[in-house]
Amino acid sequence: MATLTMQPIDPVQAAQEGSSRGNKLAEDGDDLGDIDAGWVFLGKSDIVPADLAAAAAVRGGLHSSSAIPTWARWVLGGVVLTVVPFYNRVRNVEEEAVGYVETAVEVVEHIAEVTEKLAANVAGQLPQDGSLWKAAEEVEYIADIVDKDAEKVEAIAKKIDNISDKIDAEVEPVIEELEK
Repeated sequence: MATLTMQPIDPVQAAQEGSSRGNKLAEDGDDLGDIDAGWVFLGKSDIVPADLAAAAAVRGGLHSSSAIPTWARWVLGGVVLTVVPFYNRVRNVEEEAVGYVETAVEVVEHIAEVTEKLAANVAGQLPQDGSLWKAAEEVEYIADIVDKDAEKVEAIAKKIDNISDKIDAEVEPVIEELEK
């Protein structure tokens, strides 16, 4: 809706205009002669005090959201009402997945450490030139590699968790403001 802000009529101007005041017609043909000089018309039917209209003209409108068209506010509201629950759902799934990954990494690390110790003990009991000793050494080596890889996966999971915490720190205040 377009707004029309009329400047308030100064009493001195009104006295100079004299009888022409009673002949003013609005856009729709209504007689505006009986309206006090301290009031102005906004739009088709809003009548507000002149000082409020002047302050609105300085600010750019009566409402701060009046600069945004109604259809845009509807679309923005729909997007927010769709995105916020989706974001919360994704965060819950992400937290659950990171928890599963951390648990799996801890289990794999523990198994690798136990396997490495067991293979070292077995290799110590066997003759060094035998095929069983070589197999035990290979198992110990593989367990060591698995342990190192599990530590790398754990470091990646922690980085993902830190990044998601930073994202949450930025997004949560916005979501809380939108939910008010």
